[in-house]
Amino acid sequence: MWAEVYEARFEVPTVGDADTLAYYVEAKYKFSPQFFGAIRWNQQLFGTVNDGYGNNVRWSPDLARIDLAAGYRFTSHIQLKVQYSFQHETTAPGNDNHLVAAQLTTRF
Repeated sequence: MWAEVYEARFEVPTVGDADTLAYYVEAKYKFSPQFFGAIRWNQQLFGTVNDGYGNNVRWSPDLARIDLAAGYRFTSHIQLKVQYSFQHETTAPGNDNHLVAAQLTTRF
């Protein structure tokens, strides 16, 4: 299990500082020497900026996402991973996003 936190600030002319904070927490488990599964929770939080009329508004909706993955190592050089991700905008109405991906990696 591991986690990371990122913080960034962008100086934007006439708007001010645009701040963001992002983090994730991930856990991975090996069911066998070849088969593993993982889950990750991601969130990105956005600060406020001046809208030009003296109001402070969010510069982007906050985001939340969960990733589920399963992988299989065929040999020490070939691995297949399948992942499903669900992303939800947490502070503004919007469309939820679904993503399915497959990845074949080789090492040489």
